Amino acid sequence: MGDDFALYARRGVTHGILALFVLPLLLAAGVWLWHRWRGRGPPGADTPSFHPRAILALAFVAVWSHPLLDWLNTYGVRLLMPFDGRWFYGDTLFIVDPWFWLLTAAGVVLARSRSWRAVTGWVLLALLASALVLGTSLVPLGVKLVWCAAVAVLVALRWRRPAWATSAPLARVGLAGLVLYIGAAYGLARLAEAAVADRFPAALQVQANPSPGTPFAPRLVVVEGERYRIVAADGSVHELPRQQPDAIVQQALAASSIRGFVTWMRFPYWTVQAAGDHWIVRFQDLRYQGPDVPNPRGIGFAQVTVPRNSHPE
Repeated sequence: MGDDFALYARRGVTHGILALFVLPLLLAAGVWLWHRWRGRGPPGADTPSFHPRAILALAFVAVWSHPLLDWLNTYGVRLLMPFDGRWFYGDTLFIVDPWFWLLTAAGVVLARSRSWRAVTGWVLLALLASALVLGTSLVPLGVKLVWCAAVAVLVALRWRRPAWATSAPLARVGLAGLVLYIGAAYGLARLAEAAVADRFPAALQVQANPSPGTPFAPRLVVVEGERYRIVAADGSVHELPRQQPDAIVQQALAASSIRGFVTWMRFPYWTVQAAGDHWIVRFQDLRYQGPDVPNPRGIGFAQVTVPRNSHPE
């Protein structure tokens, strides 16, 4: 299957059109079976009612919202699987967006933290989420500081104003804020793409890459006939050649170790380096890599070794 089968299968069959109709039915059936099992109480005990239409509707909302949210980011989702492996992209949010998490947490976490068990679970989740936000150089310092302050506000609301914090209006405000935030990010990303397309008339495609925590200042990839242009968030422009794969690169692309990466890669760029008896081929997806990115071996990077005797100079 290859070393990166997980990447090859990710956001594929389980997110495609067939799963969007099959999984809600399976989920609703599972809830019904759980209800039947939990409902077996002593004679005369009250059995909670089961509302199949409501459960089925909630199952469809739960399953359909997942690929919709995946579509919002630059990673992409294959909505037509298993019939078509084409990727679809919303190019609106980064894969991990701290403000998305906080706006949803404002309603869900506060409303579902009435018991010590729930509080313990949410605290653990908050620590894990904070580790992701605070432990990466991709997130600017200002975003990290605002994240810490926002988490502190949520904690203060829960302990100082528990009745208000767990109320339905607060959850509605969080949901409304989330919708407005996503809409603003989407609109500004499209405006940024249009502005760069006007700036470079030879552009065949322009794609916005929102940064984590700062979706309103996207990094843009411009695809032209023989080159890429990367317009960084600070306005600087970097150029890279668009290349046709030679025999060495073609062999590297066929390697099972990067099968999933090749399927997922959107804006490919590569370098080939001789090293002893082999070639080292380094691939970059310019959504996440490039001369303006300080972490060349993070997401969007893959490396393959090709025997040199199979393709001599």
